[in-house]
Amino acid sequence: MLMYTYGITAEQYDELLRKQDGNCAVCGRHHLEFARKLATDHDHISGEIRGLLCELCNRKIIGKLRGIEGAEIFRKAAAYLEKEHTGWFVPKRKKKKCRRKKKKQLKVGVLHV
Repeated sequence: MLMYTYGITAEQYDELLRKQDGNCAVCGRHHLEFARKLATDHDHISGEIRGLLCELCNRKIIGKLRGIEGAEIFRKAAAYLEKEHTGWFVPKRKKKKCRRKKKKQLKVGVLHV
């Protein structure tokens, strides 16, 4: 499957996994934490294999942002999160007390015939 889809052997996949210490290249979680093998991430334009990613990072993070534009979006997002913000805060609200309604008890009558 790896050879057909990505042009690499199982040994090359294992070598890449060793280079990444068995972890997803983005989030760093170990591959044994997942039910599925780490996905082979590749550039859809050039075809170059970039690394091995967990399904979440591959589909939800990297998969949505392909190419150079995706990398630029991450740089902008990091700069945004690191800059000084407004200093305004959302007020903390008191938790509402949970009021449970008592269930109406239905009286079941017995019919006598």
